[in-house]
Amino acid sequence: MKNISLILIPLFITSCASLGAVIDGGQDLVTSVIDSSVETAGNITTAVLDDVSSVVDTVGDSVSDVVDTVVEEVDEQTNELQNEEEQEE
Repeated sequence: MKNISLILIPLFITSCASLGAVIDGGQDLVTSVIDSSVETAGNITTAVLDDVSSVVDTVGDSVSDVVDTVVEEVDEQTNELQNEEEQEE
């Protein structure tokens, strides 16, 4: 019986080392997955915000051009009305 326990002790020590290696490997795997996931989510969020920013800039430029066109058109029409009034006097 004493001989069997002497044989089993190195087996348990080896098993503990293997189990420790598995746990360390699992921790590395999980931390890598979490790190990659967070980094990917951050990159996607940045890309979406850049796209939204570009769309807002484009819409702002378009609206600005429309407003400028309307202002010019109103100015021309009021000038025409003023010229007609001056001619009538």
